[in-house]
Amino acid sequence: MSTDTKNEVLFVLIQEYADWEFALLAPGLRRGFGVWQPKYAVKTVAADEGPVMSIGGVRCLPDYTFQTVPEEYAALILVGGMNWWGEEAQRVVPLVQRALARQVVVGAICDASAFLGAKGFLNNAEHTSNGLAYLQSRAGEVYTGSARYRNVPSVRDGNLVTANGVGFVDFTCHVLAALNAAEEKEIEAMRTAFTSGMFTEG
Repeated sequence: MSTDTKNEVLFVLIQEYADWEFALLAPGLRRGFGVWQPKYAVKTVAADEGPVMSIGGVRCLPDYTFQTVPEEYAALILVGGMNWWGEEAQRVVPLVQRALARQVVVGAICDASAFLGAKGFLNNAEHTSNGLAYLQSRAGEVYTGSARYRNVPSVRDGNLVTANGVGFVDFTCHVLAALNAAEEKEIEAMRTAFTSGMFTEG
């Protein structure tokens, strides 16, 4: 059995995670929507080995715990949800620190992006979240990056991708691009399909 984890994208889930926020990204990475050849494996990470329940009531058994995350992987994606301000979330900080130090792709959407702001990770990068006022209120004095805030659905600054809670289409496109998962024209075709509700013929 192979132990090569370099092509794994790790999705961090905490209790009451937001189902929709990675609903496009995960299949885009694992299957390429049948448009491009997939290069990545999708794995989930949680605080312990027990099931994690989403806002929609979907239970997921994680592949890894916070303690068993592999040394090497392609990206760390923090999925938003209802509990990014409790003890469980605090245990994610070392994972983010290691990922950024190793210059792998780090993504955070919705409250997970505000969580990054509260830990000082957004101060020196272009970023977005669920509104600047919300980010400032949640992150407090630790957050000093308001000049770099962008009021758009998703922002990519190098290997760091952030998004608001309804910016999951742009978030998906930015992470796919950061990972070179597909060609730009393929990513843009996917964006058009999911925003227009129509397939492009030919």
